[in-house]
Amino acid sequence: MLLKIKRINKRCLIFLNLIVFTITIFSSGLMLEYEKRLEESSAYQNLKLQALSAQQTVGSYSDIFDPYLSLNFQPGGLTYEKTVTDIGETKTSQTNLNMSADFQLFHVWGTNIGLSIPVQYTSNSEGDSDFLMNSLGLNISRKLISEEQAEELGIRAQYLKTLYTLEQQEWALFIGLVNDVFSQKYYEGLEAVNRKRMEIYSTQFDNATDEDQKDAYKQQKLLAQKALLNTEKMLEQITLFTPQKMDSIYVQIKKTIEKMVADYHELPVSQPSKQIQALELEIEKALAEKNLWFLPYLFNPTLSFNMNYYFDESEKLGFQAGDFKWSIGVSGSLDILDRGERETAALKRENTYDIKLLELKEEKEQIQKQMSKISLDVDISKVDLRLKELDYENKLKDAEKSIELYKKGFVTLEEKQLTLLELEQSRLDYIQASHQLYLNQLTLLQESGISLGGYLDEEKE
Repeated sequence: MLLKIKRINKRCLIFLNLIVFTITIFSSGLMLEYEKRLEESSAYQNLKLQALSAQQTVGSYSDIFDPYLSLNFQPGGLTYEKTVTDIGETKTSQTNLNMSADFQLFHVWGTNIGLSIPVQYTSNSEGDSDFLMNSLGLNISRKLISEEQAEELGIRAQYLKTLYTLEQQEWALFIGLVNDVFSQKYYEGLEAVNRKRMEIYSTQFDNATDEDQKDAYKQQKLLAQKALLNTEKMLEQITLFTPQKMDSIYVQIKKTIEKMVADYHELPVSQPSKQIQALELEIEKALAEKNLWFLPYLFNPTLSFNMNYYFDESEKLGFQAGDFKWSIGVSGSLDILDRGERETAALKRENTYDIKLLELKEEKEQIQKQMSKISLDVDISKVDLRLKELDYENKLKDAEKSIELYKKGFVTLEEKQLTLLELEQSRLDYIQASHQLYLNQLTLLQESGISLGGYLDEEKE
């Protein structure tokens, strides 16, 4: 028991840390920029509406108390009649109102329960009027064989699928933002390196006297110019941040990802992703429908019970206060001949369950393969980062040697500068490798099924 309490306390502590961390991050410039992208994404806004609609549908099935109020006008519900003589005088006029106020109150096990209050009003040009609202109706209806549970399972599954798609869109926009910031950081540095290279090769080309050397410098200059143009092209595809905002968001991104990764490894095993949960609900639905595979061949009518209680006397209708009337109805249709539609519907019910089982198996295998692949990508990124670090250390040694040789007059200023640019290029490559590691870690978090911000669905005790 003590071990279990400690485990629960650890989960609560981690979860509270995530909440505090997420609130802090969402109040920062990074998340303000992220929220801006959410607001400007038509795909995300459309998915939000779909999720809201799906949530409302789930609520309408899961809530027993399901109040609706509607005013139903009967045929000719509101009419005004006027008779005019041949000399234009009004002979008679009459106003009629015939309607009912219908309340749908409860929805229990496929049964709808509601109340109805009929309203009638009549007035004429002679000043006579009659207002009638003297009865209360109880209405109960349901299918003889209700598939309410299967329908609710399907709706809940669709809701989870919509939430999963919404969360994936959130991840996509966040990773896109991170990638833009990383790209700007890398390519702005690379742009400066390539521009400086081009300037150095231009100087060497102008100062060279040997034709072979001039050709070599010209080629190096053109290669640097090509690299510079490619860098500028990459920057054109990014919505650039100001230097001050860029530095702030860049630091926040690295801290955010590191915190999310650390919390992810500390959290207990989560529930399956919403996509898997949705498939599991669809399997339950398919099983319920399989058990009723013969339903398309049956007459499945709607049963109804109606009772009107008269709480006031009505001479017009011939009822006294306290009288009531009731009725039972059966409505529906049964196909006698068709072109195989019922057979196809029954066959679909029999086979959908097995198909859904296969879909779940395939989805789990696909997730496992994808997780393994991304995990390997993360490991590869770590190795690549280490290689770039070693390369930077070697370039640092080369730069130190070049500086010493320049001081002694063994290399030119341009040669020393090119060596320093090689060092800067190696530093940028190291930064780019760290960016790729961060992006792979984010992709791993996304594929793991957690929601953005580091939240994991807690495993139920």
